[in-house]
Amino acid sequence: MQIKALIVDDEPLARDRIREMLKEHPEIEVIGEARNGREAIDSVVNHNPDLVFLDVQMPDLDGFDVLQNLNVAQLPVIIFVTAYDQHALRAFDVHAVDYLTKPFDRKRFAEAVTRAKVFMKGAKEPDTARILSMLQELRPAQGISSDSLSRMARRSFLFGPKM
Repeated sequence: MQIKALIVDDEPLARDRIREMLKEHPEIEVIGEARNGREAIDSVVNHNPDLVFLDVQMPDLDGFDVLQNLNVAQLPVIIFVTAYDQHALRAFDVHAVDYLTKPFDRKRFAEAVTRAKVFMKGAKEPDTARILSMLQELRPAQGISSDSLSRMARRSFLFGPKM
Protein backbone atom coordinates (compact mmCIF):
# COMPACT_ATOMS: atom_id res chain seq x y z
CA MET A 1 0.00 0.00 0.00
CA GLN A 2 1.50 3.32 -1.10
CA ILE A 3 0.92 6.16 1.39
CA LYS A 4 0.88 9.78 0.21
CA ALA A 5 2.39 12.10 2.82
CA LEU A 6 2.48 15.85 3.29
CA ILE A 7 5.06 17.57 5.53
CA VAL A 8 3.91 20.81 7.16
CA ASP A 9 6.43 22.83 9.15
CA ASP A 10 7.60 26.44 9.01
CA GLU A 11 11.22 25.37 9.64
CA PRO A 12 13.08 24.12 6.52
CA LEU A 13 15.45 21.99 8.63
CA ALA A 14 12.50 20.23 10.30
CA ARG A 15 10.95 19.45 6.90
CA ASP A 16 14.32 18.16 5.67
CA ARG A 17 14.70 15.90 8.72
CA ILE A 18 11.26 14.35 8.29
CA ARG A 19 11.84 13.84 4.55
CA GLU A 20 15.19 12.20 5.33
CA MET A 21 13.68 9.88 7.95
CA LEU A 22 10.90 8.90 5.55
CA LYS A 23 13.51 7.43 3.20
CA GLU A 24 13.55 4.45 5.57
CA HIS A 25 9.85 3.92 4.76
CA PRO A 26 9.68 3.29 1.00
CA GLU A 27 5.91 2.78 1.09
CA ILE A 28 5.51 6.47 2.00
CA GLU A 29 5.77 8.97 -0.83
CA VAL A 30 6.20 12.65 0.07
CA ILE A 31 3.78 14.41 -2.28
CA GLY A 32 4.37 17.89 -0.95
CA GLU A 33 5.51 20.27 1.71
CA ALA A 34 3.91 23.33 3.25
CA ARG A 35 5.55 26.17 5.19
CA ASN A 36 2.47 27.51 6.93
CA GLY A 37 -1.17 26.80 7.73
CA ARG A 38 -2.63 28.32 4.56
CA GLU A 39 -0.30 26.27 2.35
CA ALA A 40 -1.18 23.19 4.40
CA ILE A 41 -4.92 23.65 3.81
CA ASP A 42 -4.37 24.17 0.06
CA SER A 43 -2.13 21.10 -0.14
CA VAL A 44 -4.59 18.85 1.67
CA VAL A 45 -7.50 20.04 -0.48
CA ASN A 46 -5.57 19.78 -3.76
CA HIS A 47 -3.47 16.66 -3.16
CA ASN A 48 -5.56 14.59 -0.72
CA PRO A 49 -2.67 13.08 1.30
CA ASP A 50 -3.18 9.97 3.40
CA LEU A 51 -0.81 11.17 6.13
CA VAL A 52 0.25 14.62 7.32
CA PHE A 53 3.20 15.44 9.55
CA LEU A 54 1.84 18.66 11.06
CA ASP A 55 3.67 21.26 13.10
CA VAL A 56 1.57 22.92 15.80
CA GLN A 57 3.00 26.43 15.97
CA MET A 58 3.37 28.16 12.62
CA PRO A 59 2.85 31.68 11.33
CA ASP A 60 -0.65 32.60 10.23
CA LEU A 61 -2.61 29.46 11.21
CA ASP A 62 -1.44 26.85 13.72
CA GLY A 63 -1.85 23.10 13.20
CA PHE A 64 -5.20 23.02 15.02
CA ASP A 65 -6.51 25.88 12.87
CA VAL A 66 -5.51 23.89 9.80
CA LEU A 67 -7.59 20.93 10.94
CA GLN A 68 -10.58 23.15 11.76
CA ASN A 69 -10.49 24.56 8.22
CA LEU A 70 -10.65 21.17 6.52
CA ASN A 71 -13.68 19.14 5.60
CA VAL A 72 -14.00 16.33 8.16
CA ALA A 73 -14.49 13.79 5.36
CA GLN A 74 -11.16 14.89 3.84
CA LEU A 75 -9.07 14.69 7.02
CA PRO A 76 -5.90 12.65 6.57
CA VAL A 77 -4.17 10.74 9.34
CA ILE A 78 -2.29 13.29 11.47
CA ILE A 79 1.05 13.00 13.26
CA PHE A 80 1.81 16.22 15.10
CA VAL A 81 5.48 17.20 15.06
CA THR A 82 6.33 20.04 17.41
CA ALA A 83 8.79 21.43 19.92
CA TYR A 84 5.98 22.09 22.39
CA ASP A 85 4.66 19.27 24.56
CA GLN A 86 1.86 21.36 26.09
CA HIS A 87 -0.41 20.75 23.08
CA ALA A 88 -0.36 16.94 23.33
CA LEU A 89 -3.67 16.55 25.14
CA ARG A 90 -5.44 18.74 22.61
CA ALA A 91 -3.90 16.69 19.80
CA PHE A 92 -5.76 13.62 20.95
CA ASP A 93 -9.02 15.56 21.04
CA VAL A 94 -8.65 15.94 17.28
CA HIS A 95 -7.72 12.25 16.92
CA ALA A 96 -4.07 12.59 15.98
CA VAL A 97 -2.45 9.17 15.80
CA ASP A 98 0.78 10.41 17.37
CA TYR A 99 2.55 13.44 18.79
CA LEU A 100 6.28 13.74 18.18
CA THR A 101 8.13 16.21 20.36
CA LYS A 102 11.25 17.70 18.77
CA PRO A 103 13.96 16.60 18.88
CA PHE A 104 12.95 12.99 18.26
CA ASP A 105 15.12 10.10 17.16
CA ARG A 106 14.69 7.61 14.32
CA LYS A 107 13.24 4.97 16.62
CA ARG A 108 10.50 7.26 17.93
CA PHE A 109 9.77 8.49 14.40
CA ALA A 110 9.46 4.89 13.16
CA GLU A 111 7.01 4.15 16.01
CA ALA A 112 4.83 7.06 14.92
CA VAL A 113 4.89 5.92 11.29
CA THR A 114 4.01 2.37 12.35
CA ARG A 115 1.04 3.69 14.38
CA ALA A 116 -0.16 5.62 11.35
CA LYS A 117 0.12 2.54 9.12
CA VAL A 118 -1.82 0.40 11.59
CA PHE A 119 -4.50 3.07 11.84
CA MET A 120 -4.79 3.29 8.05
CA LYS A 121 -5.12 -0.49 7.75
CA GLY A 122 -8.36 -0.55 9.66
CA ALA A 123 -8.40 1.04 13.07
CA LYS A 124 -11.14 3.64 12.85
CA GLU A 125 -10.65 5.18 16.28
CA PRO A 126 -7.45 5.86 18.19
CA ASP A 127 -6.55 3.10 20.63
CA THR A 128 -7.01 4.18 24.24
CA ALA A 129 -3.99 2.12 25.35
CA ARG A 130 -1.84 3.82 22.69
CA ILE A 131 -2.99 7.26 23.80
CA LEU A 132 -2.24 6.43 27.43
CA SER A 133 1.23 5.19 26.48
CA MET A 134 2.05 8.40 24.62
CA LEU A 135 0.64 10.60 27.35
CA GLN A 136 2.70 8.72 29.95
CA GLU A 137 5.81 9.94 28.11
CA LEU A 138 4.65 13.54 28.62
CA ARG A 139 3.23 13.17 32.14
CA PRO A 140 6.33 14.20 34.12
CA ALA A 141 6.66 17.46 32.17
CA GLN A 142 2.96 18.19 32.46
CA GLY A 143 2.48 17.17 36.13
CA ILE A 144 -0.57 15.07 35.26
CA SER A 145 -1.69 12.08 37.33
CA SER A 146 -2.25 8.62 35.82
CA ASP A 147 -5.97 8.80 36.70
CA SER A 148 -6.30 12.09 34.83
CA LEU A 149 -4.52 10.60 31.82
CA SER A 150 -6.88 7.66 31.78
CA ARG A 151 -9.97 9.90 31.94
CA MET A 152 -8.65 12.12 29.14
CA ALA A 153 -7.85 9.16 26.89
CA ARG A 154 -11.30 7.64 27.43
CA ARG A 155 -12.97 10.99 26.81
CA SER A 156 -11.10 11.42 23.54
CA PHE A 157 -12.00 7.90 22.43
CA LEU A 158 -15.66 8.07 23.46
CA PHE A 159 -16.65 11.58 22.48
CA GLY A 160 -14.64 12.13 19.33
CA PRO A 161 -12.96 15.26 18.08
CA LYS A 162 -13.80 18.69 19.45
CA MET A 163 -13.40 20.66 16.27
